[in-house]
Amino acid sequence: MLLLLLAPLNAATTITCEQVTIWLTPCISYGVLGGAVQPACCDGIRALNAASKTTEDRRTQCNCLKEGAARIPGLNYDRVNTLPDICRSKCPYKLTHDLDCSKYALNSYLS
Repeated sequence: MLLLLLAPLNAATTITCEQVTIWLTPCISYGVLGGAVQPACCDGIRALNAASKTTEDRRTQCNCLKEGAARIPGLNYDRVNTLPDICRSKCPYKLTHDLDCSKYALNSYLS
């Protein structure tokens, strides 16, 4: 998860890719190298989820993750997808290079 990102977002969106990048940058080393997950990574995941209040926020979050992850050489998607469990957080999708973020709505995170 993790990024050096991207395009302008809808004005109604409150989450930006820059915020996603800041919150999730501490997760990059785990995603590439493995080892211990930094507490700052889990803190960032929790902050991102808390800030994502609308369906549009969740879709923006998903797209930022997808596009940012694609730019990280050596990123292990299987390892990245273990982070929600490690951090005791919810995520209704598995991050992949071809993830369709249009499917995800706010209520997907609440179940």
